[in-house]
Amino acid sequence: MRRMNIKIIDLTRKISNGTEGYPGDHVGLSVNQLARAESDGYNFSVFTHLEAHCGTHVDSPLHFVAGGTDISSLPLVMPPVVVISAKDREIGPEAFAGVSTLSNCAVLIHTGWDREIGSKAYYKSSPYLTQAAAQHLVESKISILGIDFPSPDPIDTQVYPVHHILLDAGIPIVEGLVGLDQLSDTDGNEYLVAFPIKVAGIEGSPVRAAVIVLDND
Repeated sequence: MRRMNIKIIDLTRKISNGTEGYPGDHVGLSVNQLARAESDGYNFSVFTHLEAHCGTHVDSPLHFVAGGTDISSLPLVMPPVVVISAKDREIGPEAFAGVSTLSNCAVLIHTGWDREIGSKAYYKSSPYLTQAAAQHLVESKISILGIDFPSPDPIDTQVYPVHHILLDAGIPIVEGLVGLDQLSDTDGNEYLVAFPIKVAGIEGSPVRAAVIVLDND
């Protein structure tokens, strides 16, 4: 019998009380501890404020599409991973040149921008995709887009064209990934999981994103 080894690589940003919300100018998570084990015999906390787009999270089509799919209706998929390394702030379709197939894959764009988390630059100077790049991903029939920066659109946009292109096509966007440098050597046995909280009627949700690496021994 063949033995399968499984490795899990965490790609999720750790958040805590006071973590900022997009675009970095306000608190996205507030937690209140109502009971403590030392005095009450147990710990009990409540999220007094949690934004749907705080930390590593997924955007469903409902984010920009009236009547679109909400997070509770997103299919639970574990697509194979394709990692794209991008060095330029503006990411065009040329970033995907030479990739044999993107169809039904989770395309993870690695810029290393997660190193700027906590700085003003993280939001104000973050990378972004061009509309042509987004259209290329749609035409390539990808399953999910994942990025290690806050948004696929430029920070100063008022119309969010890249969101519209991807979400109109039913492609969820996982934003704010961290640690994509751990995936520098992929061989087709890596699969993305990024499941949201199952809340009806909501357009986004924090996720625990990870890559599952399968290795037949």
